[in-house]
Amino acid sequence: MFFLNKLLKGIEEDSAIFKNPKINFILGLTSSQIKELKKFAVANEFITQNKQYYFITDKGREYLKENPIKSWCCDEFPLRPELNLEYMKLDKTPSTVTKAIRNLAKHLLDGENIKENSPETHIQEELLSQNSKFNNLSNKMEDYLSTNKRVNLGGLYNDFSSYGLTKSVISVLLLGILAKNKDNFAIYEKYQFQLKINQLLFDKIMFSPENFEVQKTVFEQYQVLEDISTLLLPQRTSNILEITKGLVHFISGLDKYTLQTQNLSKTALKLRNTVLNAKDPINLFTIDIPRLIQNKKLENCDSNFAESFKAVLNELKNANDNMVNELKSFMLNSFNAKTRSELSERFKKAEEYIGAKELKILYSNVVNDGVSDKFWIERIAAYINKSRVPKDWSDEDTADFKVKIKEMALKFEVIEAAVGAENINISANLSSILDSFLKLTKSEQFVLLRKMVNE
Repeated sequence: MFFLNKLLKGIEEDSAIFKNPKINFILGLTSSQIKELKKFAVANEFITQNKQYYFITDKGREYLKENPIKSWCCDEFPLRPELNLEYMKLDKTPSTVTKAIRNLAKHLLDGENIKENSPETHIQEELLSQNSKFNNLSNKMEDYLSTNKRVNLGGLYNDFSSYGLTKSVISVLLLGILAKNKDNFAIYEKYQFQLKINQLLFDKIMFSPENFEVQKTVFEQYQVLEDISTLLLPQRTSNILEITKGLVHFISGLDKYTLQTQNLSKTALKLRNTVLNAKDPINLFTIDIPRLIQNKKLENCDSNFAESFKAVLNELKNANDNMVNELKSFMLNSFNAKTRSELSERFKKAEEYIGAKELKILYSNVVNDGVSDKFWIERIAAYINKSRVPKDWSDEDTADFKVKIKEMALKFEVIEAAVGAENINISANLSSILDSFLKLTKSEQFVLLRKMVNE
């Protein structure tokens, strides 16, 4: 009967073995296997029982002598380490082993706890512990993956099967390496970069390793990577995955306006769009970004690269504030005012003559002296466009604001001219033009204002 010799050997060495909670690990067998073997051994007088203790009989010793436990390290595979867990030696991985490896992946990659004395804890202890007999092979596998080139995992499984390792053993060794280096390895599924290594991803790797590639992402030879990292992360690093995460976090944290506006330099637009559409962190930092900033690969970039990169990041970071400042300047220019306080005083003087509802609401916002310049213009802008705040605007919203504020400025100047405000010097010719403008239809006024704004 399969593995009876292992049961008998265990009883010979420890008569209280059935009381040991680690019996499955010691014998390398499942609970159901041990139960059946125990029943068979008692029935066939290979062992005897005395209370809770079991002892091997002479018949049992004779069986052990005739059926010694065979070493997993054999002439065909002399470099294959000894393995006690019998279910890991099977060429076709049992579903129970697959489940155990999946639970181990949840523990190592996702941080979930695993049950004591469970198959996954036994697998971890046997294959991934500090004293594991598989450490040399694990180191060879890690070196195999650390060439700074993409390595197909299907090829890795094929190559390491030459040591006589089963697919389940190779999977566990690979799992240990990925868990230890999950911030250093980029994984690609059918050439598509996968930002996060978790149990679900590893599950797919086990079943179809040929669909996956791995590449090391730490490039110590590129000092410029560390210079870039200080712009995006709290600590210096040459790890492209960490730098990529920092850049993605930076870009995704930008205001909606910055993410969709075209009112940026060509370099800033290309950087933003490149990051948003990036599928490969290696090429992103070794080819794509260096080319758009210095028209070179990373290895050929000079010491000015980091400063140029910083300038582009600052342009993106400040894009919304610059747009808001532009709105303020455009509004003051439209009303021929040099300062916010000057415009406020003019509105106060004309208050009793303001009849139009839209100008009355604009008046209440303009004369609000108790807020910052930024909040002041944002309140006005949100009112003028009657929708979102400027940080959520599109370029079309900005253009609409300019058209509408020009129209309001013209109406307000007519009011000022009519009441004879002291600080308004308006010619008879301009007054005539304003009267004519206000007689136009709304669509005609809109076309004219569009032309004035664009010119």
